[in-house]
Amino acid sequence: MQIGYTYTMPVLERHQNSLTLDGGELGMLPLPAKEGGSAQVGDTLKAFVFTDSTGRPLATTRLPVAERDQCASLKVMDITNAGAFLDWGLEKNLLLPFAEQRRPVEVGRYESVLVYLDNSSRLAATSRLDHHLPEIATDYRPWQPVTLHIYQRTDLGLKAVVDNKALGLLYKDEIFQQVRVGETHNGFIKRLRHDGRIDLALQPPSEQLQPDLTEQIVAHLIDNDGVCNLSDKSSPEAIQTTFQVSKKNFKKALSTLYRERRIVIESDRITLPDEQK
Repeated sequence: MQIGYTYTMPVLERHQNSLTLDGGELGMLPLPAKEGGSAQVGDTLKAFVFTDSTGRPLATTRLPVAERDQCASLKVMDITNAGAFLDWGLEKNLLLPFAEQRRPVEVGRYESVLVYLDNSSRLAATSRLDHHLPEIATDYRPWQPVTLHIYQRTDLGLKAVVDNKALGLLYKDEIFQQVRVGETHNGFIKRLRHDGRIDLALQPPSEQLQPDLTEQIVAHLIDNDGVCNLSDKSSPEAIQTTFQVSKKNFKKALSTLYRERRIVIESDRITLPDEQK
């Protein structure tokens, strides 16, 4: 067992104010009795392992928003001489040292951070993600599904943490939905550049997107009395607002539906054929 992760552990002892859990190589871990419910000796409890201010391992059944080696957007609760303290779901807030802050933080604002184990074997947070996570990867393949935590906006687009393991980039002209810093989205590896850096996408390749998009367009027509006030001549922004796709993909979907005689394309809108209304 290691500090910073959640385990299922046996109850070794039960006292009036605490339980003792078997923490393996970490030794016996105290747990407040109020968190142990009715658990008795021999039962097992799912608990998170952390440390107190002296580095002593403790257990809690309250699970944090992010464990060690995971990223999350956490609210700044206080700022002291030691750094900022973040709400990560436990009674004791998580320290974000000044040296690990990418930018000055403010109480009440949220900051995207990685939870890590510092040199004193205590859990802490860092917003300097590029100091802890690589920007180069070789073990991903194009269009592999991944989880993306959006952590920074740049002139090129949005930087994201890929599966809590590496850093990649979403180009702003390839983002067709509302995405905010601090959010986590499902996405894809679009390509690995020649230097090993990762380009990302929020949507699958066009050939995978098209079947769902065509049905989405038809459903939109049905829900709106057979009329959609968009056409192949509409602006990319208008298409993006309604369907969260590029104009190129939208026009491909219209072509497919038109060939299948499932829609009628007019100059300023598309409609369902009379027999389908």
